[in-house]
Amino acid sequence: MKNDENKRLHIQMIENVINRMSSNSFLIKGWSLTILGGLITVYLANINKSMSYLILLLCLFFCLIFWVSDTFYLRKERYFRNLYDVVRKKDEKDIDFSMKPIRSGESFLCCMMRPIFLISYLPICIVIIVALYIVKP
Repeated sequence: MKNDENKRLHIQMIENVINRMSSNSFLIKGWSLTILGGLITVYLANINKSMSYLILLLCLFFCLIFWVSDTFYLRKERYFRNLYDVVRKKDEKDIDFSMKPIRSGESFLCCMMRPIFLISYLPICIVIIVALYIVKP
């Protein structure tokens, strides 16, 4: 049996990066729910005031920021998964401990339209846009 210690350590380093990316994505989803929920509560408390439209605009802005941030981390995670696949197939003698991510052919916009994002962020954006249309100053 070969000693594949370097390969195992390199794969473990890549797995740690992938875990951090997915943790960041999870935190972004949590923060988005917290902030958007708080802003919508503030909107509902001030629904008849002139600033309510601005609060809805702020909600839309934060929703888009969180969507883009979440997409960024998912895309980076996919790059490191590609690196993982390449390292997994390498021989022990070829292990160089490179942590340079390998790009995929997927564009940022295509990644943004993944089902998980369409299910979590798109409905919120649509509801806010409809509310903005109804509330027009």
